[in-house]
Formats: sequence, C-alpha cells, structure tokens
Amino acid sequence: MQNNYIRYIKGCLIIKLGGDYLERFFNMCRMHNIELWNIQRDNETCICEVYAADFRRLVPFLKKTGTRAKVVKKSGIPFYFPFIKKRIIFFAGVVACLVMLNFVTGYVWAIEYVGNIQISDDEMTDFLKEENIHYGIRKDSINCDEEEKRLRKHFENVTWTSIYFEGTKLYVEVKENEKTEPVETKGRGTNIVANEAGVITSIVTRNGVPMVKAGDRLEIGDVLVSGCVPIYNEEQLISGYHIYDADADIWIQTLMECNDSIQRTYPVICYTENDTNVGFLEAFGHHFDALPVYEFLLGKKVSPYETVTEKKQLILLDSIYLPVYYGKISKKEYYIKYMTYTQEEMETLLSDWFEKILSGLNEKGVQIVEKSVKIVENRDGMEINGSVLVIKSTGEHVDIIKTEQDDEETEKE
Repeated sequence: MQNNYIRYIKGCLIIKLGGDYLERFFNMCRMHNIELWNIQRDNETCICEVYAADFRRLVPFLKKTGTRAKVVKKSGIPFYFPFIKKRIIFFAGVVACLVMLNFVTGYVWAIEYVGNIQISDDEMTDFLKEENIHYGIRKDSINCDEEEKRLRKHFENVTWTSIYFEGTKLYVEVKENEKTEPVETKGRGTNIVANEAGVITSIVTRNGVPMVKAGDRLEIGDVLVSGCVPIYNEEQLISGYHIYDADADIWIQTLMECNDSIQRTYPVICYTENDTNVGFLEAFGHHFDALPVYEFLLGKKVSPYETVTEKKQLILLDSIYLPVYYGKISKKEYYIKYMTYTQEEMETLLSDWFEKILSGLNEKGVQIVEKSVKIVENRDGMEINGSVLVIKSTGEHVDIIKTEQDDEETEKE
C-alpha cells in the first residue's frame, strides 16, 4: 500500500514493449537499478510499469536492444501540473471565491422576525438599531443571550424570545402574551366639549352634569356636559365634587359646506412601445445595471419612465445569505398628453363627487335635513358650492384640568 502511494506521488507510466531481445533489455534495467513491475507477457510483447523519472533512462537500452516502447497510460501527481498550469486563472478564482465566502459568512446579511403579531417589524428593526444590530455586522459581536433579555425588557408583552443564526441570517423569534391586561389609569375625569357650531336638537346625559339644553346655540369650545358633579350638604350647599368621565348622546343641527373645483385640462399618461428590460446587480451596497450601456447603444435616454424592480438575494445552501442582490428592472417609457373636459363631463364629475359626500354622511348615520348645490363655470374650469343642513352627533371628550376644579371649589367657598 505504501509503495502505491509513493508511485502515485512520483508518477508512473504503463508501457508496452516489443522486440526480439526483451530479456536482455530487462537484464540491463536490473543492472542499472531501474525498477519495473507488474510485468505481463502477451505473445511477443510485454506490458509493465515504470517511474516517470526513469523512463528517459530507458532510451539507451531501448536502442541497444532494438526494443520498441509505447506509453499506454500515465498516472500520478506530476502529470496534473500541466493541466493546472493551463487553467491557473480558473483555480485562482476558485481559491479567491473560497476565501471570500469564508469572509462574508462571518457577517449578518439577512434578518427575519418570527412570531411577532402585536409588535410590527418596524418596531423590531428600531429596537435592533438601538442595540447597534444591522445588516453587515459581525456575528461574533452579537451576544444573543443578552439581546434576548433586553428584548423582553423593552417589549412588556413579549413572554419568550430566541435569537439565533442560520448561516448568515439572523432570526429573532418571539412569543407574545395573547391576554392583554387592562391598564389602570388614574384619570381626572373628562368634559364633553363642542367641536363644531350649531343648535342643540336633543341631549341625553348618562353621566355628568348637562350644561346645555335643546334649542341652545353652540360655539366651538362650549362645555356641553361637565364631569364635575357637585356634592350637597344638608343645607343644600356645595360641599365638594365627584369627578367622572362625562357621557351623553348629544345631537345638533349644523350647516356643512362642500366646495370643490375641477380644471378644464387634465394630464393623461400615454405609454410608448419603447419598453426596456435590463438586469442589475448589487454587491456590498454598490448598484450596477445595464441601463447606461443600453442608452449608449440606443443613442438616447429612456425618460421619463415607470420603473418596476424585481429583486432577489443570492443564497447558498438555503441558509448562507450573501450581500449580493440581482434582478430585473422593467422601464416603461411614457409621455404626458393634456386632454380637455367638456362642460357636461365636468358637471357629471362634480355631481358625482357631491353624491359621494352625501352617501358618506348617510353611512355615518347623519340625518340630512336640507341640501343645496350650485355648479358654476370659472376661468380655469368649473366649481361646485354646496351646503348641507344636517343633524348629527357631536362633542368630544376633554380632560378636566386641575385649575378648573380649583375654580369651582373656590366658587363653592
């Protein structure tokens, strides 16, 4: 077995010998310490093996004995060097790729979030940025155990975390608490305040003290229901206040203005047939595409155009994500053409817009009492001026500030 290894390293030849004095030839090889092995006799010829370095030493003996020699097969390491020499660039590229692959696999080139429902991917990304974890960071600079603890501390509804690597991809896996406990807040109470002007049509108070009645006219900011409920003593004097969140159904009648306009001319995008599809490559943050070459060959720029990009990341063995992206850029060339509406078209568009406004009010439960609309033509096109008298729910909750409570207590005293 050891001789086989030595013969493979030194290189061997299988040769075919023919002639009338083969025995004399073998004797001369033996006298000059030239090793021949695996000698096989075949009628008038012999097949044997010899070291590649000894083959040239056989030439004088071949001539002296009149023996013919033919190389049948070559084997061993020395015979691979010419092959490697001819393809040195290929093998150098293979070595360079292996070195580069070993380098890039030490970094994070993809991040995926698993199990997050209540927490968005953007929030998870912002957290990682705060921890200085981003694309292109070395994997050995991330302490997964410490980051898991910080993640659970940062998001209170996260009950379990796992941060791990698969190839060059970082996985952030979380489990969230499905049962959300109500947050106890110590409020100061709220008032219901008018957020639009109008006339009260009805008011039904469930909690708090009503400050208006049906038929009263309101202005924006007026208090409709107060959350400060007075406490009376035996002498029917105010001895204090209970603070609540005011609650009531309040309906007012108010006038809504609906105005819009439309230009007589409008732009239309018209696509040409000069579509362009080019490939692109992104590596380590640098972008390369074939559009400049295309523009040079075409002799003009493709502009303006709409762009659709299909982008994929280079992945090796399903887990090694590399900082290399490739894909296709589709560019559709177009030009802008200006068209003109007719008077009937403008009236139809504005009328449809006004009808959508009314339909939206009906869907919200707003009662329409009266409506009026006027469409007039102006210098640039046409405009619509509409007004709708409606009965709708109103009021917004505003926190009761401390100064307001103090003023009321002062008035009590």
